[in-house]
Amino acid sequence: MPQRTKTLSTFDYILGLIVIFGGVYSQYFIHGFGVFPQLILVYGIPVLAVSWLLGRKIGRRAFHNTGKGMEYGMAYFGIFVVLSYLATVFLISLFSQADPGALIPLNKALPFNEISPGLAWIMVAVSMILIGPAEEYLFRGFVFGGLLRIFQGRHWIALALVSSVLFALAHAYYLIIFGLASVIFFLDIVAVGMALAFAYYFSRGNLVAPALLHGFFDATAFLNVATGSNIGLLLRLLLIIFGLLLAFYLAARYLLSSTGNTQAKQ
Repeated sequence: MPQRTKTLSTFDYILGLIVIFGGVYSQYFIHGFGVFPQLILVYGIPVLAVSWLLGRKIGRRAFHNTGKGMEYGMAYFGIFVVLSYLATVFLISLFSQADPGALIPLNKALPFNEISPGLAWIMVAVSMILIGPAEEYLFRGFVFGGLLRIFQGRHWIALALVSSVLFALAHAYYLIIFGLASVIFFLDIVAVGMALAFAYYFSRGNLVAPALLHGFFDATAFLNVATGSNIGLLLRLLLIIFGLLLAFYLAARYLLSSTGNTQAKQ
């Protein structure tokens, strides 16, 4: 496919967002085509559009600095997910006092919890092979990477937050199922999005690490269904613990490096 090399314009960026969200939201209005045609509609068309708008620039760095991307991705995953869990406890406490009825929908099951174990195993593979890479290409490569290009790298933390909120808004089915209580789920998605955005930023555009982490995160939910156990939940917990330990290690390494540089200058 021919790809344009010009700088991404605001118009092109908005056009890309429209195609991405049009594809994602189409699944709520168009039914009866089967799983694979639906995946083409949700992911295939947006990926083609993004490839036309910015594909060459996204791909140029997508496979570089994977090790650094994994380091920062896991570390910030641990940090942001723990922060989101603490915020979730606060929100549940707030809802319990202000509007207890808003928490009732949390008793509903998510659609993927009601699929067969056989299909769940397939979705474990689809999460790693398709969903993780496709969504990272769209949301970190284009949505976040596009903002970085438009703003020339300035205010990157704010842009990471904006892109993570957009990432959360793509998961509108939580709002449909849980109503007001969906803010709890959206908070978790924003936290994961921030971790992946930080991995993308510090690795200077690597998408392999965010795609692997994203795919793993999604796969663990299906793994619970496939095995009829909490093994997926346990794997997420282990990733959080490992991420926090890695975060402490990276912080200590940075402090030691800073101290050594200061002493050398003296």
